[in-house]
Amino acid sequence: MLGDGSLGNGISRPRTGCVAGVFDLFHVGHVDVLERARRHSDRLVVAVLSDEWAMAAWGARPFVPLLERAQILEHLRCVDEVVAVDDVRSEWLTGVLGVQTVFAATGTDGVLGVDELDGIPPALITVLPAGRGSRSPILRAAIDQRQSRSSVA
Repeated sequence: MLGDGSLGNGISRPRTGCVAGVFDLFHVGHVDVLERARRHSDRLVVAVLSDEWAMAAWGARPFVPLLERAQILEHLRCVDEVVAVDDVRSEWLTGVLGVQTVFAATGTDGVLGVDELDGIPPALITVLPAGRGSRSPILRAAIDQRQSRSSVA
């Protein structure tokens, strides 16, 4: 396989992208990131991080259990596959899932940013700039409260 996604015979293979995150308290900002990632790939895999990962990273469990977060994501038209993971490893993404691009989000809570994708080769990462966010004051307050707890953890 050549680096441009072609198979060397004039036929190009589908470009598989991946977005990883917790996706807790799902909101329009998550949809925005996923739709933009899908526009840059032929197939989009979403790696939903486990409750244990969130506990270690945030010092608290997600509000919504892993199974429910995965079920929400499975129902989005822009998502082709959902996998539950304990962390994001380059060799698993590229070898097992065939991912060519890992999308990092800036400014979207619950979706991994570049600084959280340690171990992923920089050449695989595409950064999506900040997009829409939730305008719900109740949702924002819950997210901000969780983020303030995680900064202490």
